[in-house]
Amino acid sequence: MKYGLYDRPPVGTSILSALQWMIVAVSSSVAVPLMIGDVYGLQADEMSHLMQQTMFFIGLASLLQVWIGHRYPMLEGPAGLWWGIFIILAQLGASAGLQPREIGQSFQLGMALAGLLFIGFGMLGWIGKLQRWFTPLVSGTYMILLAISLCSNILTGMLGIGFQHSKEVQPGVALVSVGIVALVVWIMRTKRFSSFAVLFGMVGGWVLYAVLGWTEPVRPADQLISWPSFFFWGTPRWDWGVVLTSMLTGFVLLTNLVTSMVVMGKATNTVPTDSQYNRGGVFTGVSHLLSGVSGVVGMIPLSLAAAVIQTTRMASRLPFMLAMVGMMLIGLLPTVAHFLAALPTPVAYAAMFISYTQLLGFGLKDYVTVKMDDRAITVGGSSLLIGIGVMFVPAAAWQKLPALVSFLFGNGLLLGVIVCLLLEHVVFRKPTDSQTQKDGHADIIPFE
Repeated sequence: MKYGLYDRPPVGTSILSALQWMIVAVSSSVAVPLMIGDVYGLQADEMSHLMQQTMFFIGLASLLQVWIGHRYPMLEGPAGLWWGIFIILAQLGASAGLQPREIGQSFQLGMALAGLLFIGFGMLGWIGKLQRWFTPLVSGTYMILLAISLCSNILTGMLGIGFQHSKEVQPGVALVSVGIVALVVWIMRTKRFSSFAVLFGMVGGWVLYAVLGWTEPVRPADQLISWPSFFFWGTPRWDWGVVLTSMLTGFVLLTNLVTSMVVMGKATNTVPTDSQYNRGGVFTGVSHLLSGVSGVVGMIPLSLAAAVIQTTRMASRLPFMLAMVGMMLIGLLPTVAHFLAALPTPVAYAAMFISYTQLLGFGLKDYVTVKMDDRAITVGGSSLLIGIGVMFVPAAAWQKLPALVSFLFGNGLLLGVIVCLLLEHVVFRKPTDSQTQKDGHADIIPFE
């Protein structure tokens, strides 16, 4: 390691490192508001505003974490689980007759409540204890069902359906999408530039679209500086289904927080303390509150930062803090937001395709760690079949049921995970052998 967490590199090195962190932050987050805007039917002005909000609050949340939170140079970025849920619920809401903005208004409240969950658990020191609920079977089921739920939107976007109002597959767009995916995979296999594979994929695809005349002109900004606003989607509204989904997602992301900090500890040659875990939990809650108040996709610490540190051998907090201040400045400049919002959505989908596959990969990795005996097969198989099966049931089939029941049974992701939790911890609960020495003998307690 060239520079440790508390080292201060020379000015020139710090500036270059800060620029690199900014590039990583932008490349890992620019596609998310574009995809959300595409699915929710946002206008160009609205998409630019959402992009601006996202950049500003990524910088603010990350700065708070590295300053007084877990104190690692680890990006807070849009959580894959959150924007996945955003996309899925847009489909469910549309079939139930809800307007996209109504879903967004409910999500603002859901993310804020999830933030309070993080803050409470962090202050009480419960983060490590609650992980026990999300065994590899439960978390694996969640990841697999999420990936399956998203695959339709991903491929639809890559094939050009919906791009420039097209209702059919566009062969040229589809062919370019395959080329972008191939470029990202090739760059990922080069150690030197692997951290920027998604960025290069986006830039390369954008340039090719411009050459082919498929891009829209960048809209001029009406003002030089624009301050972030609150409640992008409108006044928050209560929706039981969205709130339940948000709380469940918050529980799953508790595990993500801990694993990200473990990975960062290894990358920086440090061991995270209990205090760091709890502070990280509190300020992940703060970032969720910021997400709910601003209307952007919920943010969590991204373990991508560990890969950047391992590649550059620079863990210093100073360049990272400078970069996050830079991200906040970008978020104040509508001109930059308009430029980024002009990125064609099929390019964003294609460049992020491998990232989507990681969601499925994480789920499969969790399953691999489980001994596949009759119990595990019954729990995992039943949960996946129920969750996937519900995804194929027309949403209109649930409309005569009460709203909460309709949402629960119409959401294959949520229902599948709830079934898995019940089977894992109630119906087929594993007996825990706890041996204590007493008078030289071991007392075996079959259940806790």
